[in-house]
Amino acid sequence: MSSEEDKKLIQAIIKDLEKGNTLAESLAKKEAFPPLFTSVISAGEKTGSLVQVMDNLEKYYQNQSDLKNKLHKVCFYPITIITTLIISAVFLIKLIMPIFLELFAEFQGQLPLLTRLFLRLSLIIEDHLLLIVLITLTALLSLIYLILSQEENGILEKIIFKVPWLGRLYQYLILTKIASYLAIFLKSGMKLLPALKLLEKIIASHQYKLFINNTVLNVSKGGSLTESFADNNLIPDTFYYLLLSGEETVQMETMLERSGDYYYQKLKLGSERLLQYLEPFLITLTAVFVALLAAAVLTPMFQLYLII
Repeated sequence: MSSEEDKKLIQAIIKDLEKGNTLAESLAKKEAFPPLFTSVISAGEKTGSLVQVMDNLEKYYQNQSDLKNKLHKVCFYPITIITTLIISAVFLIKLIMPIFLELFAEFQGQLPLLTRLFLRLSLIIEDHLLLIVLITLTALLSLIYLILSQEENGILEKIIFKVPWLGRLYQYLILTKIASYLAIFLKSGMKLLPALKLLEKIIASHQYKLFINNTVLNVSKGGSLTESFADNNLIPDTFYYLLLSGEETVQMETMLERSGDYYYQKLKLGSERLLQYLEPFLITLTAVFVALLAAAVLTPMFQLYLII
């Protein structure tokens, strides 16, 4: 939002407060604030721990912002490199190479093998351009559909989980959210069952949403949180034993917060390592591609010079 929009939003909240509404009620009327934020504020007001709740939310959103920036960097870097390579290849193949093709035809010279391969590739792309565009659009639309329908069918999530490194990072991301959310909810004064119900609403993962729903049913029947988390392949042993320790020592909020920090650090470290591996790979790929393109363009130049 712009500073002007922020100012109007704050003024509207102040007016609601002056009318006798609580802070949570005032915030809930504004679309700018997610259910997580307003629900935690409401619980903090009821228990008189609003200052602590604000501190917890500030830490949570700061971590989320840092993590979001890092994940964007991991995604943006390879996309930028690949896009640049494609644009460079199209420019050279469609604009530069035809010039050499005409010159060699004029002097009746034979193009080098590498140059002929690139030209052949450009002809294939040109002949099947419509098909390539249709396939690309279909793939993009399918990806958009999978993203938008993620919470309902979880197809994209199943695919992500099967990718070795990416699946592990995705699990760390969800576990970070589960632990952090529950820690904030319980520290704000919420009871476990309402906290789990709210968690079920805001968690984006299809598989974990179903798991949390089963946990809600188990807890509503008198079961404990750790009973639901035991022997489940969605919950790593480390997470389970941290919660079990918190349950036995009556420090569940503290252990949930530590679990959230633990998986946040693993996710942060994992994304940094992924970027470290991607950078040299993409640099090497770029160097090889540029070298091949340069050879395809420069070799006929030298041959043309010898012919002339």
